[in-house]
Amino acid sequence: MNVRTTKPGTESTKPVRAFFGKSLVQRQFADSMARGVVTTGGWIIILSILAILFVIIAEIYPLFKSPTATLISEFKAQGVPLAIGMDPYHDKAYTIERDGIRFYSLQEKSFESKPDLPDWGSAQVTGVSPSTKHFPVLGLSDGRVYPINVEFRSVYNSESQRTIKPQLKSESPIQVRTDGTPVTLLTHIKNEKGYQIAAQSGPGKITLIQARLRKTMMGTTRKTVSQETLTIPAEGEITAMVFDEAYNSLLLGTSFGQILRIDMEDSQSPAQLIGATPKPEIGVSNLNYVLGGYTLVVTDSEGHVNSFQLQKSQTGKFTLKKIYEFQPHNNPSGLFSYSLRNKGFLTGSKEMVRLHYGTTGESQLEFPSQEKSSYTAVTLAPKFDGILTADNSGNLRRWEMENPYPQISLTGLMGEIWYEGYEGPEYVWQSTGGTDEFESKFSLVPLMFGTLKGTVYAMFFAVPLALFASFYVSQFMKPDLKRIIKPVIEIMAALPSVVLGFFAALVIAPQVETFLPGIIIMPIVVTALIVIALLAYELFPGMRFLAKDGREIYLLIFITLLGGSLSFYGGTLIESSLLLGDHRVWLKQVLEVTYDQRNALVVGLAMGFAVIPIIFTIAEDSLSNVPEHLRASSLALGATPWQTALNVILPTASPGIFSAIMIGFGRAIGETMIVLMATGNTPVMEWSMFNGFRALSANIAVELPEAPEGGTLFRILFLAAFLLFAMTFIINTLAELVRLRLRKRYQGL
Repeated sequence: MNVRTTKPGTESTKPVRAFFGKSLVQRQFADSMARGVVTTGGWIIILSILAILFVIIAEIYPLFKSPTATLISEFKAQGVPLAIGMDPYHDKAYTIERDGIRFYSLQEKSFESKPDLPDWGSAQVTGVSPSTKHFPVLGLSDGRVYPINVEFRSVYNSESQRTIKPQLKSESPIQVRTDGTPVTLLTHIKNEKGYQIAAQSGPGKITLIQARLRKTMMGTTRKTVSQETLTIPAEGEITAMVFDEAYNSLLLGTSFGQILRIDMEDSQSPAQLIGATPKPEIGVSNLNYVLGGYTLVVTDSEGHVNSFQLQKSQTGKFTLKKIYEFQPHNNPSGLFSYSLRNKGFLTGSKEMVRLHYGTTGESQLEFPSQEKSSYTAVTLAPKFDGILTADNSGNLRRWEMENPYPQISLTGLMGEIWYEGYEGPEYVWQSTGGTDEFESKFSLVPLMFGTLKGTVYAMFFAVPLALFASFYVSQFMKPDLKRIIKPVIEIMAALPSVVLGFFAALVIAPQVETFLPGIIIMPIVVTALIVIALLAYELFPGMRFLAKDGREIYLLIFITLLGGSLSFYGGTLIESSLLLGDHRVWLKQVLEVTYDQRNALVVGLAMGFAVIPIIFTIAEDSLSNVPEHLRASSLALGATPWQTALNVILPTASPGIFSAIMIGFGRAIGETMIVLMATGNTPVMEWSMFNGFRALSANIAVELPEAPEGGTLFRILFLAAFLLFAMTFIINTLAELVRLRLRKRYQGL
């Protein structure tokens, strides 16, 4: 037999090294793979979030671009334009000059035609009431007024190329001044029923002309014209006039700065003084309304530009309420043109034309005149995408304007705005209306307020229940019950929010409305019963068999059900005896609070059920994972289990508990379906639990399907999404900073 001997310490270690070396390589490879997968996944998540953020920013960036205007063409007219107009496609324009109307091609920069007007004679144009809707009225040198309708018709050839054909339809001229002196000041208004003209027919005299259009049984249109003359006992001369269609009146401005109102339904009644300039020596230069006929723009002889709203008191007295003061001109501003699409308008003096926006009170663009020339006419393009100006040298200039979101500014989105028809500045969200003249209201403050309101009410309901439950389950409940209770609560997190919202809207909301007094007193009743049970537990040891250690939950469930029943019964008695038989009537009459069936209380209950599992799970894990030696040390030093849980376990687990609350807060702030279905989606700013609200997330879900892509509402909804992202990011960042401070503070325990 061959015996292999080796000296001590000389045994071969190659197989052992090979074994352990191979195992180490495998572990290193597995670690490297896991590290690579985790790192790659983390970078993918970060890049995905950045990509989403980039898309959102790309959509909202155009909202805050400054408006621009570019001079496209310039050419000379045959005369000096007194008023101008252009078609929606910037192809053709018309000018009202001393000897009539001329058409020009803006694309070819050339004169096209000068139509003959019936019954014109040798008259000259001495005054114009311009119209953005291409229905100007001319004041003539022989004392007549001449209504004219300009039409731009689109004609397409066989190759689908569009050609604009201007047409002129004149009405019959009407004699206003019998002495043959020229008409220099006039205004008019036109609607589907006809038109009205007001012209100065002498010192302190105004002639009113009303033309009514009626369709006969044969389908033809019959026009009847009536005329009356009013004497206006005003100080100074009448310098400006405008019809107020909303209140069926005529407003007059004087050289002494007075603004008078004449009731068209009783035109013979005395003119009422409704406003005035700051000083009598400051005369009124121009009166005009922006789109919709509610915001009045007043310019004066010192170049000030102010907007007003005509308000009617309960006694029937009218007053002008000043809304905004725009950037002034250095000279009297007598030129005006308003947009047919929004609340934008132009004011012009000899040296400067400015673009303003009536809703926000901002002056956005300015167009200075050239040297040795002064503006004589100005108009906005019908699509709010261009401006046409004329000066005393006969020069016509066409500007292309890029200003798709004129109503958007930080003030309009985050500040109080004085909207038409409101008593004062307010935060309002109302994106759509029933008429083309509707003034969109895009204040995001009510939506941010609603988001916070819903979150706060949900946290008021969820945080106490979740934290107390996690504290009891982790510290005092028997392990066999804990293995049942904890999974059941965690399964609640799997409930779809749309199901909770549906249940809240159809079940919780009607029941809360029916049993509201009982729900209000339920916390007091249940707490009182628990205190009574605790006193009985201490005073009568023989009753302790009802609640063994770790199984007190059975008794608490019974007490809660009993307290709920007593609360509902007691609430019914309180409502019938103390609340006028109906708590909704009592809230309205006594507290002046309106009860909405779908309100913040319902949302708090429903959203609380969605948030409780998240807070409970994280908080319970934090409490259960406190090192056991801390508990044992505290008990060994003589502390009771309650003292140990309260003074040792709870502070040590506080970073995790705080994280649980913040994660629940983030879950609530981004909730959509529960808020959408369980509230009335009314963007009101009240903390009352009995009113609804509208959150950012719910607003996006409601409005986005109806928002035209690339439109103002579409981009503002992306801005709302960005704000929601920013709010969540800020809250989570602050929560992480607080958690780290708490962790550092208690890590030495």
